[in-house]
Amino acid sequence: MDVPLSPWTIDLFGDQAHAVRAGLGQAFRNMQANAQAAQEQTNARTNHAFGSSRWSGQFERVWDELKGLPGAQPVKPHGFAFELMLVGRGLLYPFLYSKTKADVRDARIPSESMLVRELFAFAPARTTNVQGVFDFDILDVTVEPITLRGGLTSVPPETRLVLVPFACNTSELLEAHWGVAALGVERRLDWVTGPEALPLPDAVTFHGQRLTSVPAQSDPAVLEHTSFDQGAKPTLTLSSRPNVDRKRDVTPLTEAEPMKLQANEDDATH
Repeated sequence: MDVPLSPWTIDLFGDQAHAVRAGLGQAFRNMQANAQAAQEQTNARTNHAFGSSRWSGQFERVWDELKGLPGAQPVKPHGFAFELMLVGRGLLYPFLYSKTKADVRDARIPSESMLVRELFAFAPARTTNVQGVFDFDILDVTVEPITLRGGLTSVPPETRLVLVPFACNTSELLEAHWGVAALGVERRLDWVTGPEALPLPDAVTFHGQRLTSVPAQSDPAVLEHTSFDQGAKPTLTLSSRPNVDRKRDVTPLTEAEPMKLQANEDDATH
Protein backbone atom coordinates (compact mmCIF):
# COMPACT_ATOMS: atom_id res chain seq x y z
CA MET A 1 0.00 0.00 0.00
CA ASP A 2 1.33 3.40 -1.01
CA VAL A 3 1.99 5.72 1.92
CA PRO A 4 0.46 9.19 1.38
CA LEU A 5 2.86 12.06 0.97
CA SER A 6 3.16 14.65 3.73
CA PRO A 7 2.32 18.27 2.89
CA TRP A 8 5.95 19.41 3.30
CA THR A 9 7.14 17.05 0.55
CA ILE A 10 4.61 18.42 -1.91
CA ASP A 11 5.48 21.95 -0.85
CA LEU A 12 9.15 21.39 -1.65
CA PHE A 13 9.08 18.94 -4.57
CA GLY A 14 5.69 19.62 -6.14
CA ASP A 15 4.56 17.08 -8.73
CA GLN A 16 7.91 15.29 -8.43
CA ALA A 17 7.42 14.35 -4.76
CA HIS A 18 6.35 10.75 -5.47
CA ALA A 19 9.22 10.23 -7.91
CA VAL A 20 11.77 11.74 -5.52
CA ARG A 21 10.69 9.51 -2.64
CA ALA A 22 10.73 6.38 -4.80
CA GLY A 23 14.06 7.35 -6.39
CA LEU A 24 15.74 7.82 -3.03
CA GLY A 25 14.64 4.40 -1.82
CA GLN A 26 15.89 2.77 -5.02
CA ALA A 27 19.18 4.68 -4.82
CA PHE A 28 19.91 3.32 -1.35
CA ARG A 29 19.04 -0.22 -2.42
CA ASN A 30 21.46 0.06 -5.35
CA MET A 31 24.09 1.68 -3.13
CA GLN A 32 23.94 -1.24 -0.71
CA ALA A 33 24.17 -3.82 -3.49
CA ASN A 34 27.18 -2.10 -5.06
CA ALA A 35 28.98 -1.81 -1.72
CA GLN A 36 28.40 -5.46 -0.87
CA ALA A 37 29.62 -6.52 -4.32
CA ALA A 38 32.78 -4.44 -3.90
CA GLN A 39 33.46 -6.03 -0.53
CA GLU A 40 32.93 -9.51 -1.96
CA GLN A 41 35.24 -8.88 -4.90
CA THR A 42 38.14 -7.75 -2.72
CA ASN A 43 37.80 -10.73 -0.37
CA ALA A 44 39.50 -8.56 2.27
CA ARG A 45 39.44 -8.91 6.04
CA THR A 46 38.63 -5.21 6.46
CA ASN A 47 35.48 -3.35 5.40
CA HIS A 48 37.34 -0.62 3.54
CA ALA A 49 35.97 -1.64 0.14
CA PHE A 50 32.40 -1.62 1.43
CA GLY A 51 32.84 1.75 3.12
CA SER A 52 34.41 3.41 0.10
CA SER A 53 31.73 2.12 -2.28
CA ARG A 54 28.96 3.04 0.15
CA TRP A 55 30.36 6.57 0.59
CA SER A 56 30.44 7.33 -3.13
CA GLY A 57 27.22 5.43 -3.81
CA GLN A 58 25.12 7.44 -1.39
CA PHE A 59 25.58 10.41 -3.72
CA GLU A 60 26.11 8.85 -7.15
CA ARG A 61 23.20 6.43 -6.97
CA VAL A 62 20.89 9.29 -5.96
CA TRP A 63 22.13 11.14 -9.04
CA ASP A 64 21.37 8.04 -11.15
CA GLU A 65 17.78 7.87 -9.96
CA LEU A 66 16.84 11.55 -9.98
CA LYS A 67 18.81 13.05 -12.87
CA GLY A 68 15.97 12.40 -15.34
CA LEU A 69 13.28 14.25 -13.38
CA PRO A 70 12.06 17.51 -14.92
CA GLY A 71 13.90 20.43 -13.36
CA ALA A 72 16.33 18.26 -11.39
CA GLN A 73 19.88 19.57 -11.36
CA PRO A 74 23.14 18.55 -9.69
CA VAL A 75 24.84 20.98 -7.33
CA LYS A 76 28.54 20.60 -6.52
CA PRO A 77 29.57 22.29 -3.28
CA HIS A 78 33.02 23.82 -3.02
CA GLY A 79 35.73 21.25 -2.34
CA PHE A 80 33.28 18.35 -2.29
CA ALA A 81 33.92 15.28 -4.44
CA PHE A 82 30.28 14.61 -5.31
CA GLU A 83 27.18 16.42 -6.48
CA LEU A 84 23.99 16.87 -4.50
CA MET A 85 20.64 16.76 -6.24
CA LEU A 86 18.31 19.76 -6.26
CA VAL A 87 14.71 18.98 -7.22
CA GLY A 88 12.12 21.72 -7.00
CA ARG A 89 12.90 23.59 -3.78
CA GLY A 90 14.53 20.61 -2.05
CA LEU A 91 18.31 20.14 -1.83
CA LEU A 92 18.96 16.51 -0.83
CA TYR A 93 21.78 15.58 1.54
CA PRO A 94 22.10 11.83 2.30
CA PHE A 95 24.32 10.66 5.16
CA LEU A 96 24.93 7.52 7.21
CA TYR A 97 23.69 7.98 10.76
CA SER A 98 24.07 4.47 12.15
CA LYS A 99 25.37 0.98 11.37
CA THR A 100 22.66 -0.59 13.51
CA LYS A 101 18.95 0.06 14.01
CA ALA A 102 18.69 3.23 16.04
CA ASP A 103 16.19 6.02 16.65
CA VAL A 104 16.69 8.44 13.79
CA ARG A 105 15.56 11.29 16.03
CA ASP A 106 18.81 10.84 17.89
CA ALA A 107 20.82 11.06 14.68
CA ARG A 108 23.72 13.45 14.46
CA ILE A 109 25.34 15.02 11.44
CA PRO A 110 28.67 13.17 10.95
CA SER A 111 30.72 16.35 11.25
CA GLU A 112 30.16 20.08 11.54
CA SER A 113 32.45 20.88 8.63
CA MET A 114 32.40 23.98 6.49
CA LEU A 115 30.35 22.03 3.95
CA VAL A 116 27.72 21.20 6.58
CA ARG A 117 27.58 24.81 7.73
CA GLU A 118 27.03 25.98 4.17
CA LEU A 119 24.32 23.39 3.58
CA PHE A 120 22.50 24.36 6.76
CA ALA A 121 22.29 27.91 5.45
CA PHE A 122 19.28 26.45 3.59
CA ALA A 123 17.81 24.88 6.74
CA PRO A 124 15.52 26.46 9.33
CA ALA A 125 17.34 28.34 12.06
CA ARG A 126 17.86 26.70 15.42
CA THR A 127 14.82 27.21 17.63
CA THR A 128 13.06 25.53 20.55
CA ASN A 129 9.60 26.87 19.74
CA VAL A 130 8.43 25.54 16.38
CA GLN A 131 5.06 27.06 15.43
CA GLY A 132 4.21 24.74 12.56
CA VAL A 133 5.55 22.40 9.95
CA PHE A 134 5.92 25.19 7.39
CA ASP A 135 7.58 27.66 9.74
CA PHE A 136 10.84 27.73 7.78
CA ASP A 137 11.56 31.44 8.17
CA ILE A 138 12.35 31.74 11.87
CA LEU A 139 15.59 33.69 12.17
CA ASP A 140 18.26 33.31 14.81
CA VAL A 141 20.22 36.58 15.00
CA THR A 142 22.93 34.97 17.12
CA VAL A 143 24.13 32.77 14.26
CA GLU A 144 26.89 34.25 12.13
CA PRO A 145 26.09 34.41 8.42
CA ILE A 146 27.76 31.82 6.21
CA THR A 147 29.42 32.74 2.93
CA LEU A 148 28.39 30.23 0.28
CA ARG A 149 30.94 28.90 -2.18
CA GLY A 150 31.03 26.76 -5.31
CA GLY A 151 27.79 25.46 -6.73
CA LEU A 152 25.83 26.49 -3.64
CA THR A 153 26.09 30.13 -4.73
CA SER A 154 23.68 29.43 -7.60
CA VAL A 155 21.07 27.67 -5.44
CA PRO A 156 17.91 29.81 -5.10
CA PRO A 157 17.51 31.29 -1.59
CA GLU A 158 14.04 29.77 -1.17
CA THR A 159 15.60 26.27 -1.36
CA ARG A 160 15.34 24.06 1.73
CA LEU A 161 17.85 21.44 2.80
CA VAL A 162 16.24 17.99 2.98
CA LEU A 163 18.22 15.57 5.12
CA VAL A 164 18.19 11.90 4.10
CA PRO A 165 19.72 9.85 6.96
CA PHE A 166 20.08 6.10 6.45
CA ALA A 167 21.41 3.13 8.42
CA CYS A 168 23.27 0.18 6.92
CA ASN A 169 26.17 -2.19 7.44
CA THR A 170 28.01 -4.83 5.43
CA SER A 171 25.13 -7.25 5.97
CA GLU A 172 22.04 -5.22 5.12
CA LEU A 173 20.36 -1.92 4.44
CA LEU A 174 18.42 -1.24 7.62
CA GLU A 175 16.33 1.90 7.05
CA ALA A 176 16.25 5.34 5.49
CA HIS A 177 14.38 8.55 6.33
CA TRP A 178 13.97 12.09 5.11
CA GLY A 179 12.91 15.37 6.61
CA VAL A 180 13.82 18.97 7.37
CA ALA A 181 15.76 19.89 10.49
CA ALA A 182 17.79 22.65 12.07
CA LEU A 183 21.34 22.02 13.22
CA GLY A 184 21.23 21.78 17.00
CA VAL A 185 23.96 21.66 19.61
CA GLU A 186 26.64 18.97 19.41
CA ARG A 187 25.61 18.16 15.82
CA ARG A 188 22.18 16.98 16.91
CA LEU A 189 19.18 17.65 14.69
CA ASP A 190 16.09 19.63 15.66
CA TRP A 191 13.51 18.11 13.32
CA VAL A 192 10.93 20.49 11.94
CA THR A 193 9.25 18.01 9.57
CA GLY A 194 9.71 14.27 9.76
CA PRO A 195 11.85 12.32 9.89
CA GLU A 196 9.70 10.05 7.76
CA ALA A 197 10.61 6.53 6.63
CA LEU A 198 11.47 6.03 2.97
CA PRO A 199 10.07 2.91 1.26
CA LEU A 200 12.96 0.62 0.33
CA PRO A 201 12.38 -1.69 -2.66
CA ASP A 202 13.62 -5.26 -2.70
CA ALA A 203 14.91 -5.27 -6.27
CA VAL A 204 18.16 -3.74 -7.48
CA THR A 205 18.31 -1.71 -10.68
CA PHE A 206 21.30 -0.45 -12.63
CA HIS A 207 21.90 2.41 -15.04
CA GLY A 208 24.37 2.71 -17.88
CA GLN A 209 26.65 0.03 -19.28
CA ARG A 210 27.95 -2.50 -16.80
CA LEU A 211 29.76 -5.81 -17.19
CA THR A 212 27.03 -8.45 -17.37
CA SER A 213 29.01 -11.31 -18.97
CA VAL A 214 32.58 -12.39 -19.51
CA PRO A 215 33.89 -10.99 -22.81
CA ALA A 216 34.60 -13.51 -25.60
CA GLN A 217 38.03 -14.99 -25.25
CA SER A 218 40.52 -15.31 -28.12
CA ASP A 219 40.71 -18.71 -29.85
CA PRO A 220 43.85 -20.86 -29.51
CA ALA A 221 45.25 -19.69 -32.85
CA VAL A 222 45.49 -16.11 -31.57
CA LEU A 223 47.20 -17.27 -28.40
CA GLU A 224 50.10 -18.99 -30.18
CA HIS A 225 53.64 -18.00 -29.21
CA THR A 226 52.57 -16.19 -26.06
CA SER A 227 54.49 -18.29 -23.53
CA PHE A 228 58.19 -18.98 -23.04
CA ASP A 229 58.00 -22.63 -24.15
CA GLN A 230 56.25 -21.97 -27.44
CA GLY A 231 57.52 -20.73 -30.76
CA ALA A 232 60.52 -21.64 -32.91
CA LYS A 233 63.41 -23.31 -31.09
CA PRO A 234 66.82 -21.62 -31.37
CA THR A 235 69.62 -23.28 -33.34
CA LEU A 236 72.41 -24.53 -31.10
CA THR A 237 76.00 -24.79 -32.30
CA LEU A 238 77.77 -27.82 -30.72
CA SER A 239 81.48 -28.49 -30.86
CA SER A 240 83.75 -31.04 -29.19
CA ARG A 241 86.80 -30.14 -27.14
CA PRO A 242 90.17 -30.98 -28.55
CA ASN A 243 91.98 -33.86 -26.79
CA VAL A 244 94.89 -31.59 -25.88
CA ASP A 245 92.51 -29.26 -23.96
CA ARG A 246 91.01 -32.13 -22.04
CA LYS A 247 94.48 -33.49 -21.11
CA ARG A 248 95.66 -30.04 -19.95
CA ASP A 249 92.44 -29.51 -17.95
CA VAL A 250 91.63 -26.29 -19.80
CA THR A 251 88.33 -24.72 -18.75
CA PRO A 252 85.78 -25.34 -21.48
CA LEU A 253 84.24 -22.40 -23.32
CA THR A 254 80.50 -22.10 -22.90
CA GLU A 255 80.11 -19.82 -25.86
CA ALA A 256 81.65 -20.14 -29.26
CA GLU A 257 84.30 -17.59 -30.07
CA PRO A 258 83.21 -15.05 -32.65
CA MET A 259 84.10 -15.97 -36.17
CA LYS A 260 86.79 -13.87 -37.81
CA LEU A 261 85.99 -12.55 -41.23
CA GLN A 262 88.09 -14.23 -43.90
CA ALA A 263 89.80 -11.94 -46.39
CA ASN A 264 88.67 -12.24 -49.94
CA GLU A 265 91.27 -14.09 -51.99
CA ASP A 266 91.19 -11.28 -54.53
CA ASP A 267 92.46 -8.92 -51.82
CA ALA A 268 95.53 -11.07 -51.25
CA THR A 269 96.46 -11.78 -54.82
CA HIS A 270 95.70 -8.51 -56.54
